[in-house]
Parts: sequence; structure tokens; C-alpha cells
Amino acid sequence: MLDLHWDSYHRLSFTEALQKPIYLYAFLLLLILLLFFVVIRKLRKELIEVFSDEEGHVQITPNALHEIVKQSCDELTGVNCPDTEIKRNGKCFRLNIKIRVKKNCNIKETRQNLQKRIESIMVENLSFTNFQGLDITIKGFED
Repeated sequence: MLDLHWDSYHRLSFTEALQKPIYLYAFLLLLILLLFFVVIRKLRKELIEVFSDEEGHVQITPNALHEIVKQSCDELTGVNCPDTEIKRNGKCFRLNIKIRVKKNCNIKETRQNLQKRIESIMVENLSFTNFQGLDITIKGFED
């Protein structure tokens, strides 16, 4: 079975430790636990509450928010490859949007247009009550 001499384990070299089955079992247990936590995190649906009233709650998935941002960026000329990060602060949230723009693009005007477009969709059309705005990061330039 397992030959356990606890006082001698800390003196083993790496190659000697690999030959001891207890280290192999501990390593396998660690891998299984990490895999378990990754699977649990992937399966968890983090829904974002749009609004709630006496009739019930309306929630949205992060993927739907990513689609809203992507479609808004596609409508603007000179804005490409949006990546969206959702920052939560209690029930409220902000969007951090990372985009690539063309070199001749007026960044200030583009930011204002993108901000107006996304805020109008989220607040006016979808009635978000907990949307706190968006931040834009330029991650690169295109020709």
C-alpha cells in the first residue's frame, strides 16, 4: 500500500517525489479540483437584471449584452473588433468596451456616437434601470 514516512517527505528531490505515489495522488486530486471549479464556473449563468416590477423580473445574459455592443460597433464606420467586459457594482453594472479604430477616425466623435447608441438601446429601448454607462479602451488601430 502506501509507505508513509512523513518526516522524510520534505527532503525528497523532485524526481524522487515523482516516484512516490502520494505526490501523484495529491497532484491528481489538485487537477480534478481545478477541473471541477472550471466546469462549475462555465456552467454558471450570470444573469443581469434589466428591471423588475410587480409582475416579475426581466434579466439578460452577458452574451446578449456582447451582441448589443457588437451590433452597435458594426453600425459605426471605423470601429472594429469590440471586446466587452461587464463590471458589476452590486446590482448596477458598467460596460468596458475595447475597440480597434481606423487611423483617420475622430476618436472623440466616435466615442460619443458609440456611447449615445448603446445608452439609447439599453436605457430607452430595453428599459435598463441599473446601467451606469460605459468606458471605452482603444486596443489598436487599423488601416
